[in-house]
Amino acid sequence: MTFIVKKDPNAAKNAAIAAAKAKALRPSENPEAGAIMKYVAPSETKERIRIIFDDSGSMSSQIENAKTGVTEFMRNCVPNSTAVSVHFLCTNNEESAKLENLSADLPSQSTALMALHVSLGGTPLFTKMAEVVKMPLTNRMVAFTDGSPTDDLLPYNPTKHGLPKWLENADIIIAQALERKIPIDTVFFGGEYSENEIALLKYFSEKTGGIFLHFNPAKVNFRTAFKYLAPSLRLMLQSPSFKAELEAGRKN
Repeated sequence: MTFIVKKDPNAAKNAAIAAAKAKALRPSENPEAGAIMKYVAPSETKERIRIIFDDSGSMSSQIENAKTGVTEFMRNCVPNSTAVSVHFLCTNNEESAKLENLSADLPSQSTALMALHVSLGGTPLFTKMAEVVKMPLTNRMVAFTDGSPTDDLLPYNPTKHGLPKWLENADIIIAQALERKIPIDTVFFGGEYSENEIALLKYFSEKTGGIFLHFNPAKVNFRTAFKYLAPSLRLMLQSPSFKAELEAGRKN
């Protein structure tokens, strides 16, 4: 009788991550203490990613899923190869300010994020993205939202509204991103009926060479899907079939 052994499709990826983690472990000065993790300065990392976190009121039922999703994102980053910061649309306090500093100590960033009590409010997406795209060391942005922007970077013009005005606002941010060579990955968390919101986030990603994902909460669990934008998993999204399966909720 011949037995066919099925190969784990994620084996190579998991082995690479494990090897990178093992390499990042450095011996303590005290041999009896065993190996400990020492984190490098953000400037020494290859990937320096700033995440725009939508903590608007409409996200209230999904905030814990979003926090867990960002934590899983960081857990799938290779130690000392990636520094991450998290920037909130509404929450502004001493604890959230600490998360806005790029850090390669991702376990500490994750712990602080999970403990943070967010404020909930509007969706000043343009203002926050315009602020973050200018921050030092950044070489990638990841933004997610479940709603429409409630702010404006341009003077009020009664003849322009909706998607055309949104795209004009986006162009201001995109110009900065292109100048600094910062791809912008975006995720829309909502239904297919939100055509203008989807078009806006696609615009950001297409113009800057980033990745766009659409997570319908009826199909996709944010806490398990968001991790695929992490550097160690991002290449999988270059496969249209894999991306479609992820957006359909058939990947964990």
